[in-house]
Amino acid sequence: MRFGVCISPDQIEAVAAAGFDFCELPARAVMPFDDDAAAAPALRAIAAAPIRPESFNVLVPAEIPLCGPHADLGVLRAYLRRAFSRMASLGAAIAVLGSGAARRIPDGWSRDQALDQLADAVALAGEEAGRYGITLALEHLNRRECNVFNTIGECATFIRERGLRDVRLLADLYHIEVEREPLDAVASAMPQVAHVHVAGGGRQSPDAPGYDYAGFMRILRNAGYDARISAECSWHNLAEQAPVTFAFMRTHWQGGRS
Repeated sequence: MRFGVCISPDQIEAVAAAGFDFCELPARAVMPFDDDAAAAPALRAIAAAPIRPESFNVLVPAEIPLCGPHADLGVLRAYLRRAFSRMASLGAAIAVLGSGAARRIPDGWSRDQALDQLADAVALAGEEAGRYGITLALEHLNRRECNVFNTIGECATFIRERGLRDVRLLADLYHIEVEREPLDAVASAMPQVAHVHVAGGGRQSPDAPGYDYAGFMRILRNAGYDARISAECSWHNLAEQAPVTFAFMRTHWQGGRS
C-alpha cells in the first residue's frame, strides 16, 4: 500500500519528511489555464520535489460546468488535454473527479438532461485520462457539497448503467460517514474502486476518533485493495501532525493483516 496526503505544492516538503510515499495535489497546481511558458516554473518546482504527485483532485473547476445550459464538451476536452498532459509528466496515476461546483445540477435544470450531460462529460474525461496513462476516479460528495453523486453506491450504479468503461471510483471515508452510507455499499463497489481518501472524526487527521476507520480498512483488505490511500483532512499543524498521521495509517493497515 502507498500512503499519501492531499496538500498544496508548498506543503510537499513537510509530508515527504514525514515519510509519505506520494502527495495528492489539486489540478490547479499544473496551471491548466496557462500556456506552457507561464506554467513551466511551477511544474519544474513540483518535478524537483522529493515525492511525486501520484494523484490529483478537484479535476474540473467551476468555470467549466459539466451540466446545465453552459456545458461545453469542446471546452472541457481542451482543458483536460492540457491538464492531463502536465499531470502525466509529473508522474500522476490517478485523477479524482469530485468537482462539486462543476458538476452541480443548476436550479431549474432537468435532472434527466443533466445526468445525460454528466454521462457524456465523465465518459470524455475517462477517455482523455486514459490517453495519458491516468485512471479517472469519480468521487462521491455528500449532499452538503453537491446535489448529485452523493454516495459511492450512486456513483457505482451510474458508471455501470451508463457503460463508462474508462471510469473507476474513489471511496472516501469522510463522505461515507456524513451520508451514513453503510460499509456494505462500499464492499459492493470495491471492484470499481481505484483510489481512496480517508480522514478522522470531523474531517480531522485520520488518527482522530469518530469514524469507523478500522471497519473501512477491513473492507479494503477483504477486497484485496492494495494501491493508494490519501489522507484528505484539515490540519492544525501539518509539520507536527504529518508524521503521526503517516504512522497511524501505516500501522492501522499493517496491523489489520493476519
